[in-house]
Amino acid sequence: MGRFIVLEGMDGSGKSTQVRRLTEHFEESGLKVKSFHFPSEKGFYGEAVSAFLRGDFGAADTVDPYFAAFIFAGDRRDMADTLRKWIEEYDVVLLDRYSFSNNAYQCAKLSDQKEREKLSKWIMDLEFNVFGIPRPDLSIFLSVPQNFVKKQLNKDRKGAERKYLKGKTDIHEKDNGLQERVGEMYRSMCEEFPELVLVDCTDDNGKMLNSKRIQEKILSLIEAARK
Repeated sequence: MGRFIVLEGMDGSGKSTQVRRLTEHFEESGLKVKSFHFPSEKGFYGEAVSAFLRGDFGAADTVDPYFAAFIFAGDRRDMADTLRKWIEEYDVVLLDRYSFSNNAYQCAKLSDQKEREKLSKWIMDLEFNVFGIPRPDLSIFLSVPQNFVKKQLNKDRKGAERKYLKGKTDIHEKDNGLQERVGEMYRSMCEEFPELVLVDCTDDNGKMLNSKRIQEKILSLIEAARK
């Protein structure tokens, strides 16, 4: 039975970089590793999520967050058996985004705190109880400076995991106000959910740490969780 670890964070926070670095680290240690980036882009729900992020259903602030949450959760439900198989076959399964991402992004679109709490509970119940997806052993939120996120999202971002956009802009990424609220939601959830742990990616001057130092902090946390 392998360890199931998830990296969470705002768009442009360096999750993909850390997944690659951690994969290399564990493989060099002789471990069998499987990494994956959500959304899957496959099947009914994966394709629906891709269409949503391209803006095919409307702007981020016009689509019902319950609808958005449902299709993101459905994408994980479709991948649940595959995830269980990976957990059985690999020593480490590393994911870039999972259920807390759904929670943070959709709840950040609501201004009323009680409505946020209601949606948060609905999402967690849907994903883990109704859809019965596997629970991670550890979820890590990379808390990074907002100006770093804004700078990264202003770049021409590329990569195989961005094929779903088909040349368009991700509606979540282009909304800086949403990204700030998402960061606030993640930090709030770290206090609410013990299974979501914050890694501070800033130095004493409030600037972004280099990727090697962030990796060291993540590995330290992973090792501590084993004990």
